Amino acid sequence: MKIYIIAICNKNEEYEKLLTEKYKKLIEKIYKIEFININFKTIKAEKNIYKKEYEKALSLIKHNSILVALDEKGTNFSSHEFSNKMKNWIENSSNIYFIIGGPDGISDEIRKKANYLISLSNLTFPHQLAKVILVEQVYRSICIMNSHPYHRS
Repeated sequence: MKIYIIAICNKNEEYEKLLTEKYKKLIEKIYKIEFININFKTIKAEKNIYKKEYEKALSLIKHNSILVALDEKGTNFSSHEFSNKMKNWIENSSNIYFIIGGPDGISDEIRKKANYLISLSNLTFPHQLAKVILVEQVYRSICIMNSHPYHRS
């Protein structure tokens, strides 16, 4: 089982690296995790036009994997609900891919191909912060699954 977090982005901030690396080390005690940044090069002609970048992201998805797209219209979960979903995904697939969209969100093609659309919040975050929140929630859900005291409830 491996967890992938794909981000369509052009900015890689130091604070993001610091925090994602912290959670990566914790997660990798149990599961492998990889961050993939796809820089966008497409000239934006209309909303959500990063076609090449989304095609590249989709080409990375391996067979028998779960694709979870972060989308403002996706389902909101509590940490326990998200942990239950993660447990189910882990039990029923080889890999889990999370995709964080570019400046205009995810493409319609990603939305259609995703097994799940989730929202981290009703608020909008820059992709760097969304990545940090997502990786922390992945770690939290693993802790919940394993009755680790990190999550206090």
